[in-house]
Amino acid sequence: MSDKKINVLQLVEGMSWGGAETKLLELINSMDRDRFSTTVCSLGMGNKIEGHFDALDIPFVNFERRRRIDPKLILDVAKIIREHQIDIVMTTLFYADVVGALASAISPNKAVFSWETISAPEWLLWHRLYAYRFAMRYCTKVISVSQATAKWLVEKRGVPEDKVMVIPYGVNLKEFKYDRNDSLRHELGIDNETKVVGVVARLHPQKGHCYLIEAAQKIVKSHPKVKFVFVGDGELREELQTLVKQKGLTEFFQFLGFRKDVKDLLRVFDVFVLPSLYEGLPNVILEAMASGLPVVATAVDGTVELIENDKSGYLVEPRNPAILSEKITTLLQDERIRKNFGKSGRMRVEKDYSLDLQVSSFQNLYTQYAMNGVSKK
Repeated sequence: MSDKKINVLQLVEGMSWGGAETKLLELINSMDRDRFSTTVCSLGMGNKIEGHFDALDIPFVNFERRRRIDPKLILDVAKIIREHQIDIVMTTLFYADVVGALASAISPNKAVFSWETISAPEWLLWHRLYAYRFAMRYCTKVISVSQATAKWLVEKRGVPEDKVMVIPYGVNLKEFKYDRNDSLRHELGIDNETKVVGVVARLHPQKGHCYLIEAAQKIVKSHPKVKFVFVGDGELREELQTLVKQKGLTEFFQFLGFRKDVKDLLRVFDVFVLPSLYEGLPNVILEAMASGLPVVATAVDGTVELIENDKSGYLVEPRNPAILSEKITTLLQDERIRKNFGKSGRMRVEKDYSLDLQVSSFQNLYTQYAMNGVSKK
């Protein structure tokens, strides 16, 4: 194999605190720098975590999007590809997918990969769908985080099946621990006897927080020593807080907003819940499992691939507060089940969803196309 480094351009539409951006940051930070030289390029849609990318000490380019649809960005990215002698382009999120694929069509790089992390209905709006389908003609591979998202890409977004491959998310197992964080519980005003049901998700209709609030009405009747902790912020915060107040549940709920210490907060929880209406492959469930937590989650998309029902958690139908209440109550009442589910979940992450596995898969893919003469198209 050649000693020449493989030059990779990571193109992302912006630097928000979303799951896709943070997972990209983690991937870049974990790449073998003796083998890969990375350049990051943002298309200007948000800059909340730009400093975190700067801290990696890698070349960073931030383009300004001059209008809602800015064709000049295609030429800007193509120029970066030539100037940095880029071998591999990987795109993250819709606008980067389109711009990156079209820039690669007029550039000498050897491959362009689109990293698809979620099967969101808004990606099927006609103006996005047709732009995406056209751009994907020039994409080498579309990398899905789950089998469910891969199926959705083929059936709904019209990507040819032979162009889609799956590389699941991975978790840095060194960062997630089993032991309960009593000091943080006390900081949050939660005593040792109180059981904590936690959710980590942006406050958005997709995540289904309202169904957990409905379920809580029944749970607190049999479990008055329980606290529901919502970690995350978003457009529904005021509406959800009002709903909690209307249900007479204010004393049982805490809204912590956006937090950077999620790995520590997971150690405060006794049960993790994610009542989403759709998902790609929810990384936060992997993090909860890595922390030894039992999980109750809706049986949607990639979530089904993570949780072994009745072994590492419970899968429930979406929009069903009654079944959500039943399964959460079962876990709150039985410490043995909680521990067994938590242990099983941790073992599953160690076996199939480690960060090392994910990084190795991407590095092998990049090498295959950059060094082995595989055709771009």
